[in-house]
Amino acid sequence: MRYLGAEALRAALPPSLARRAIEGAFAAIAEGALEGPVRTSFAVAEGSSLLMPAVSRAHLGLKVLHLRSQNPAHGLPAIVGEFFLYLRATGELLAVLDGVELTGLRTAALAGHATALLAPSGAREGAIIGAGQQGYYQARALCEAAPIQRLRIWNRTPGRAAALAHRLRQELPAVEISIARDPAAAVADAQAVTLATASDRPLLRLADVPEEIHLNAMGAYRPDMAELAPDLLAGATQLLVDDVQGALAEAGDLLQAAAAGKVSLDALRTPWHASQPRSGITVFKSVGAAVFDLAVAEAALGQ
Repeated sequence: MRYLGAEALRAALPPSLARRAIEGAFAAIAEGALEGPVRTSFAVAEGSSLLMPAVSRAHLGLKVLHLRSQNPAHGLPAIVGEFFLYLRATGELLAVLDGVELTGLRTAALAGHATALLAPSGAREGAIIGAGQQGYYQARALCEAAPIQRLRIWNRTPGRAAALAHRLRQELPAVEISIARDPAAAVADAQAVTLATASDRPLLRLADVPEEIHLNAMGAYRPDMAELAPDLLAGATQLLVDDVQGALAEAGDLLQAAAAGKVSLDALRTPWHASQPRSGITVFKSVGAAVFDLAVAEAALGQ
């Protein structure tokens, strides 16, 4: 049995390889060769836990994450967990991967795939909204998927935005990185944007964004959360999701926009069904699904 911790997993799975794995995952889903149910979440006194199974032609995968808000006070991460990879034919456990690192890499790869598919050609102006645990992964993925030359970062806590900018300047020396005063300023001239926050209210409205822009909404993972306002979603020329079932159950932005009569959830599609040309405002909403964890884990292990 193999074990890949966070550093080993990051080394084995650069953004380009992770993005190709996501592209392959959407193709496999369309062929019926990769599937999994909506994740199961259950509450315990200390927080909540998530169970996410998936199956491919060769493997079974199960990701288990535990969300414990009190952990940082004890020097532990707020989210801990593992991904287990089994041989489908025999049920043999083949590998265990760091679940938090895998989540970060696959979530960013989803945004990278959507950016490569939908962002205006030659997008050079980018923005990251949210400098939390996902911010680092998302910034790397955005700059890999598009020829970003200037990247602006906004976070509710300015110190975290500054810390992320410092880290990224070491890894992305060719990209000019700055801090924005608010979300609207971050995206004012942007062509490719990723939001990764736990906001309970919209951070961007239609009036805040340029006429030609691609937005990845990767946070707001509960019905009571939202990163994009209903009028912005209503103004999108393409509105795509990573998983239709999951979006109908959890995507707060979409559910709130539908309740306001701004969008129809019947029209939700995945990037596999994206249409061309790239124009106007395109939106990719992700809630996450174990099928993508499985595809990225297989790629990391060379399976």
